[in-house]
Amino acid sequence: MDNLIVWLIIVAFYAPLHYLLPVLVLFITGSEPDEIRRDLIRRALRDSTLSMIGAFTIVIYLVERGVMSVAMLILLVSMLYPFIGIWRHRREITVEEPPPN
Repeated sequence: MDNLIVWLIIVAFYAPLHYLLPVLVLFITGSEPDEIRRDLIRRALRDSTLSMIGAFTIVIYLVERGVMSVAMLILLVSMLYPFIGIWRHRREITVEEPPPN
């Protein structure tokens, strides 16, 4: 029971950072039309969900093996995955736009 409570606390603190940071970056740095921005936000949320599920699967396995420092590193590195998706999609958008005359 104690392990479950500890994992719930970790998820409760980790999830807002994992979801809100990519969305904040999109709001602050974006100059796209609303429809494209909504699509980017959906992609960022999907990427955040996938990376969070994958990270916690790996982290729980590593913690059971007693490799806590590597597990925490995995959690930190997994937060980069949504930003890689944002960067890739923004590059696609800028490549598709014709240069101004």
